Parts: sequence; structure tokens; C-alpha cells
Amino acid sequence: MARGAFEKAGRWADNHKITIVLLVSAVCLAVVKDLGEAVLDPKLPWLARLGCVTLITTTIACAYYGSLAQARLAVRNSELEEQLELANELIRNFGSDYFAIWDNRLKVLAEVLGFDARDRISVYRHEGTTFTMVGRFAMLPELDKPGRGFYPVDQGVIGAAWKSGTGKCIVQDLPDPVHDIDGYCTRSRDEWGLPIAITKKLSMKARSVAAFALNNHENAVRSAIVVFESTDPNRFSPDTLEQHIKGTTGKDIAHLLKIIGEREPSPDFAAARGF
Repeated sequence: MARGAFEKAGRWADNHKITIVLLVSAVCLAVVKDLGEAVLDPKLPWLARLGCVTLITTTIACAYYGSLAQARLAVRNSELEEQLELANELIRNFGSDYFAIWDNRLKVLAEVLGFDARDRISVYRHEGTTFTMVGRFAMLPELDKPGRGFYPVDQGVIGAAWKSGTGKCIVQDLPDPVHDIDGYCTRSRDEWGLPIAITKKLSMKARSVAAFALNNHENAVRSAIVVFESTDPNRFSPDTLEQHIKGTTGKDIAHLLKIIGEREPSPDFAAARGF
């Protein structure tokens, strides 16, 4: 018991040594003048005078050590502040890096598929009753815009693919939205439950859309949707797209969703980026 108490006392003293030193030096400095006079007083016994000399020496040593400790603390605090700012900067920049990761990965896929300025690839993570966009790539900036960011599970080709037993929905004969916007909106509403007002606001009114459900990296549970779009009709080879999603490409995207899922930017940050 005694040993434990001494160990605790020792740890406490070590953790608070700077405070103790400063307190001792403050107390001694308050009486250092009296101690000096006592040293010079010939009437006092030599042991008392020696004790006063020891206290004065201890006071000077404590004050010196305390000043050095405070200087070191000031330097350390400055270093910690710089490290904290660097960490905050890394956190702020991670959102940009996150979207850059997806942009680069989907860009490679687009190149493999021979996509051009007519086309777009998007990835949506399933979350409860909605899909959240996590990545998108299109050569044209106006097609690369994130759009709504959150999509109900019961709307659009995305929702149809999610509910489908085959996990896919492919349509390549949508009306030309330039010459028949009413027909385009009506079909989107009637077949996939997409409100006309939403359809009219779409940044890309695709005529070819192919959506594929993606299974979780660790099991066979659906966790995401990959969507291919084009402003041209009959643009895709469904078999080719499906081979990529069921093959290495799909596994790669599922793995990417897993490893960076916990590091996804907050909804506020994503919203600031337009997602």
C-alpha cells in the first residue's frame, strides 16, 4: 500500500513539477529580502545563516528552472498550434482529395469505355430511403455538375434498377428533350415516377441511361448504384457495361466505397461543393 501511495505521489509530483517549482520560487521570492538580511546578520547561528543561503540558492534555481520551463512551454504551444493548423488544413483539403479520387477513378472507366463529351458516369451510395451521390465524371463541365445530390429510392431509372430483381434498368430510346420536352417529361414520370418539375431541372437530360446495382464489398447486399448516361440514343452496349460492373470494375468501385466510406465529407462540405 505504502509503495503504491509513494508511486502515485511521485507521478503527481512529476506531472506538476513546473507548477510546484513556480509556487516554491514565488513563496521564496516573497521573503528573499529577509533571507538576505538573515545571512548578513552576525547574531544568528551559522547553521541558520547557512540554511538561509540554501533557501536563497533554491529560490534562484527554482526561478531559473521555471523561466526555462515556461519558455519551453511557449515554444511547444507554438509548435502544437502549427500542427493543429496543419491538421485542420489537411481535413479541409481532404474533401477536395475525396472528390478527386472519385473523379480520377471514373475518368479511367470512361476512357476504357470510350466515352466522350456526350456521356457521364455517376456513383450513388444507398442510405435508408435515399441515394447519395458520392462521385461523378463527365468531360463537359455542364454535365459534370452534381445536381440534386440526394435521390429518393422510388424515383427514376436509379430507383427502378434498385428494385429490379436483376439489379439493372436500361433505357436507350428516350424522346429528344430539345424537340419534345413534354414527351420526355411525361415518359420519365409515367415509367419511373420522376416528377415533371424535377425532370425539367435536370442538368443532363439523357436519352440513354443504364443503371446497375452494386453489391457491398463484403457480402451480396446491394449498397450502391452506378449510372451511365448519354445525350445520344442507343449509345451503350448493355452487355459491355454489365461485364464491367460484374467484373473487376464493379469490385474496384465497391472496394473504394468501403475504404473511404468512413472518411466521406460531411453533408455540409459536400453541399458546398454542389453535391
